Amino acid sequence: MNKKKRPKISVYIALSIDGYIARKDDSLDWLDRVGGFDEDYGFQKLLDSIDALIIGRKTYAIASTVPDPYPGKRVVVLSNSLDSVKAGMELYRGDLEVLAEKLHREGIKHIWIDGGSTISQFLSLQLVDEMTLSIIPIVLGSGIPLFHAMGKEIPCRLLSSQSYRSGLVQQHYEIIKQFAESQDNIHFKLVDYGSEEYKKSVALREEIVQKSLGLSFASEELKLKDYIHIAGFLGLDLCATAVLVPEGDVLKMQRVATKTHLQNKGIGSALMVFCEEYAKKHEYTSIYCHAKGAAIPFYLKNKYILEGEPFDEYGISHHKMRKMI
Repeated sequence: MNKKKRPKISVYIALSIDGYIARKDDSLDWLDRVGGFDEDYGFQKLLDSIDALIIGRKTYAIASTVPDPYPGKRVVVLSNSLDSVKAGMELYRGDLEVLAEKLHREGIKHIWIDGGSTISQFLSLQLVDEMTLSIIPIVLGSGIPLFHAMGKEIPCRLLSSQSYRSGLVQQHYEIIKQFAESQDNIHFKLVDYGSEEYKKSVALREEIVQKSLGLSFASEELKLKDYIHIAGFLGLDLCATAVLVPEGDVLKMQRVATKTHLQNKGIGSALMVFCEEYAKKHEYTSIYCHAKGAAIPFYLKNKYILEGEPFDEYGISHHKMRKMI
């Protein structure tokens, strides 16, 4: 879906310090804490920028009590239980990716989504581009949480943070589609065999390998003592790893792994660049690897060339791929 055309999708929502968007009875009286300061916290600017809203059933229940809550905006209500919605709004039940593509075809360029369940669904599908979270200076202790369990990590980048006289703090994030080494403190280095960073690299390889191949290479790690071990970091978090095996004037690249929730966001390609720069610095002529089928497009994108015919390795089809340095 990320590569398909769709509108820009934004989240704009208020929450308590402990992450609730409403009390257990759905009441929002606590939002009055930041009222009366002659400040709209960017709400009108948001309304001016959007063409449409997508809201859930509970948000609709509140909005439907107001004669014209979103003047001049197209409003889509997501619900499997409602049979109809008020005039001027649309009821939708179905695939959210399909909905986003449909709205794009119909000329919608920017959507605001609202409601905890709705936001979590769009985030889980990687359909959100940015989030503006207004944190109200109160701990509710219980209530309805903003984020529902999604079973995945979603990396974000803070774009701005602003505090107001009322005590409200507004944080503006973008959902990271591609990491940038300068912005996100991504860096790579050689690590020593047996070090703590090496052990973390082995653990990451085990996690990724076990999921993709159903194998464990723990017993083989002892053979890697004299090889070149590379680790990538996002801040201080080890996020990627690779092993380079010298073979004369050629390097074999193996045990390549990136944390699952960080894949397809540029870290793997940055790791390739680091490996290639190492090869160039030490006068190797090329790097090759054994790529399983699903990884071939990644290596092709990074200008690796297929060599020979496919072959079985660990019972899975692989292809030799090489890049001249």
